[in-house]
Amino acid sequence: AVGLIYSAPNLYPDDPAIQVSGASTALQVTQADLDRASAALKASNIEVKAASIAENGKGGLLRLAKAEDQLPAKDVVRKALGDDYVVALNLAQTTPQWLRKLGAHPMKLGLDLSGGVHFLLEVDMEKALDARLKVYEGDVKSLLRKERVRYR
Repeated sequence: AVGLIYSAPNLYPDDPAIQVSGASTALQVTQADLDRASAALKASNIEVKAASIAENGKGGLLRLAKAEDQLPAKDVVRKALGDDYVVALNLAQTTPQWLRKLGAHPMKLGLDLSGGVHFLLEVDMEKALDARLKVYEGDVKSLLRKERVRYR
């Protein structure tokens, strides 16, 4: 019977979610921020199951109905809230509170069994290209000086 209780959380799949937090530690996410994000998602035909503020008040969570909506929802929420907020993909537990209080948690499956990892690296291409061109310019100038070629 004890084994049955502690295996029960595996029957509750995680909800796809969007996690929102302030870009600085001073900025707290409010219910009004989550309402604004939820309205933007609704306007984009993305269903939100629930929106909640974290217990510490430092972040919020938007639970989505469908996993395939998660990536488009991230972009919609980022546009709706602006650069003052960090928007990330997440999975939210659906295990009932009474099971969690008993210490029953879903078994972690590991990266290979739970879908892997999504890593997104955003690069400011304009700045990166400018920096690279300056390096090339310096290399060309050094080579011309070395060969004693005049240039302007």
